[in-house]
Amino acid sequence: MKKLLILIIIIFITGCDSYIELNDLAIINTIGLEKENNNYKLYASVVDITEKESLDIPTTSYQVTGTSLNQIIDNLSMSLNKKIYMSHLNLLIINDSIKTKELEEIINFFLNNNETREDFLVVNCNNIKDIIKKMKFQEINDLIENNSRNASETIKTTMYDVIKNFYDKKNIYLPSIILDSSISLDGIKEFKNNKYKEIKGEDIIYLNYFLNKIDTYKYSYTCDDNKYLYLNILESNTSFLTKELLITNEIKVITNDCNYNKDKIENIFNTNLKTNLEKLTNKKITIKNTIRGTYEN
Repeated sequence: MKKLLILIIIIFITGCDSYIELNDLAIINTIGLEKENNNYKLYASVVDITEKESLDIPTTSYQVTGTSLNQIIDNLSMSLNKKIYMSHLNLLIINDSIKTKELEEIINFFLNNNETREDFLVVNCNNIKDIIKKMKFQEINDLIENNSRNASETIKTTMYDVIKNFYDKKNIYLPSIILDSSISLDGIKEFKNNKYKEIKGEDIIYLNYFLNKIDTYKYSYTCDDNKYLYLNILESNTSFLTKELLITNEIKVITNDCNYNKDKIENIFNTNLKTNLEKLTNKKITIKNTIRGTYEN
């Protein structure tokens, strides 16, 4: 993995007009940003390319301050005596101190930086310093990716999503992470009207429905002691109409100890989904399901 990373970097560098020694680069894979008074604090995880024999890619964390993003990147470069290289940036962590003004500056910084991509993940955490020191970006990214794919209890948000929603004047949703004995998800932070709001529990599922981001969702209903209706939502899609939302689902019945027929299953699931989505969106909800699996006729 490390040899591949270095090989890719060398190819990029030697393809440029001006050659730069690998040892003269500070390769950053994670950045944390917060605002305190009039200063930014930047926490950066920098790849240590001197550890030739390590199977893992070791990193060292650094902290710098400045009044603007360009200034703190320059300060980091001067303190390391290296050119900052962010083509391998994989994660940006911000906290609630980053408001509309700061978010716009962050967006403009990355849009104007030809070396960075826009596919890295963006998350919210109010303990950035410890996260950068103790965790690898891959652990955080894998946590979000696996949860998004297997449970839909978080939202996978990239810098591209942040930029698009910011300029489309839409709400921005960021996975919220915490660090105790290990890294874990702590709901979602919704950024709207210069404020952050926590979204937790089942509300995240319905938010994913609204945003067309459901990868998979396992729905359970208890009809009696030790009797369950267990559904696997294989696919869903939301069509945005003028005054209503049309939700279509492909549903597989996994367990039907309740012996409900198709109409009963639809009624239970649709009622639950409509109630929560109408509360979330203030729109009329129409639901159409394709149900397959075992149920009583």
